[in-house]
Amino acid sequence: MDLTQLWQSISLESIELAAAVEHLPDECECGDADAHLQGRCLCCTRHDQIGGHNGSGLNCNALIARLQADLAMLSEDLTLAGPPTEAAALEEQRVELRRRVFLAASDLQQTVEAFKKVSESVAGFRLDCAVSRMRAIKRHSAELREHCERVNAELQQHLLVSA
Repeated sequence: MDLTQLWQSISLESIELAAAVEHLPDECECGDADAHLQGRCLCCTRHDQIGGHNGSGLNCNALIARLQADLAMLSEDLTLAGPPTEAAALEEQRVELRRRVFLAASDLQQTVEAFKKVSESVAGFRLDCAVSRMRAIKRHSAELREHCERVNAELQQHLLVSA
């Protein structure tokens, strides 16, 4: 998988996570945070029945684990590819290429920071199953999704111009 495909995978996973989290009820009466995040606790079942939902079928814990792994791979790949690309750009005095490497690294850093906020909110929710924590997970997941959608749109625009 190349860097572009990996980025698109991260973007899709962030969209899936935001949708799955949004589907969960804010209140976790059962106190089982992991079951709640997987959408399989009694609270979620009741929420689905009352709201007429079928359940999202998406496990937030699994989505978070995939996102974490993909972000780690992208970080490592960009760390390996960035310096040689920037060195080649310096030799050829290609300012635009250097700018793209810098912007890619910056976008990745912002994505990792947004993901960290989701992870920290999940860790807090696991402690006390508070409504405020679930709402923070939803808010941070939506922010991550919006960031990834923006970067993905910019990437698609760049790919169209380059083609």
